[in-house]
Amino acid sequence: MNDIKKKLIEKVDHLKNGLALIYQHEEDDVKRSYLVISAENLQDETVIALLANGRNLSILVSDYFIKKNTKYRNVKSSDIPLSCTLSLEGLKELMSSLVDNEALAGHDRILMRAVKSTEILDDTSAEARILELMSNVDEADGVLIYGLLMDDEKGQPKEVVEQIAGVDTKVITTDEILVSRFFNPNLIEFTGVTDLELQQGDFKLYSYYSEIDRRYHWAFVADDGSDKVPLVRIESECLTGHVFGSLLCDCGDQLSKGLEEVQKYGKGALVYLRQEGRGIGLEAKLDAYYLQQVHGMDTVDANIAVGMPEDARDYVIGAQILNHLSFDFIKLMTNNPAKIDGLHRYGLKIDAQVSHIIPPSKHNKRYLDTKKTRMGHRI
Repeated sequence: MNDIKKKLIEKVDHLKNGLALIYQHEEDDVKRSYLVISAENLQDETVIALLANGRNLSILVSDYFIKKNTKYRNVKSSDIPLSCTLSLEGLKELMSSLVDNEALAGHDRILMRAVKSTEILDDTSAEARILELMSNVDEADGVLIYGLLMDDEKGQPKEVVEQIAGVDTKVITTDEILVSRFFNPNLIEFTGVTDLELQQGDFKLYSYYSEIDRRYHWAFVADDGSDKVPLVRIESECLTGHVFGSLLCDCGDQLSKGLEEVQKYGKGALVYLRQEGRGIGLEAKLDAYYLQQVHGMDTVDANIAVGMPEDARDYVIGAQILNHLSFDFIKLMTNNPAKIDGLHRYGLKIDAQVSHIIPPSKHNKRYLDTKKTRMGHRI
């Protein structure tokens, strides 16, 4: 099993066994830590720790849970106030009443927050991230209770969370939850395969649709039947270079040579990801072109000047495609160390880095120099 997935499963199992997760959430440079427990296998000491250390306690469910519950399915609000008693026995009774679809009286109130499953990938709230972990790793649709962890002395949210006294906890971060998307089989759909004859040779073209960016992506696969380690090229979309033959970059030549090298090697794939302009999109990319041409900026400064990162790409979709192709141990054709790190992030193993160098021309020399000096490309 993928080592990263193994660690994530351990944390989900920890939660499902009635123990606590501490979720460290960061959004807009604001850090918050939450103590999270599952309504499944509630442990008395964990509930007591939540009551003692958590503030603004809430119940967290998906909209699927609401739709299955006849009492709440017609409620329009995503925040539903429930009556209960905020005590050990009161919370345990509340959890039982939700499962059994029964009302519960009490002198306290607690909000049941529902997160829309269709928006969970775009929703950056702590609630959406917590539920996403469960759906990605375990495809679970349970009930969670959570509260904001506060510092006892100053009454401020903790930035660094230590072990809650007397309670077994594990820490989960936003980055780990984003990585867990790789293991969710529902986020990518294999949509078909066809034979394709190109100038570089014959390939099988595999097509995929990703829920993450709601786009189609492709893999051009060569297979000579050998047991060689597959040679893989991850190519990001470049309309200007790949389609219109722009001389300002080396993308067109990289695509053509990548296909040639995979075909010559005999086993592997060129994975084509729809990440235009290093993930910033065509409109921002053309704005950056203008700044390069008129104001003399290099590609890094121009991207930043239009409000974008120098490189906004993520390789989770590429990793999922390689996983579908059973390419978990590969030779990676790239000059960019960030691609190696991007695939390592999801637990894929790189046997070797294979250089993919295109000789510079008078049109793209500055662009290639920027790749080398400012982005660490090995060219």
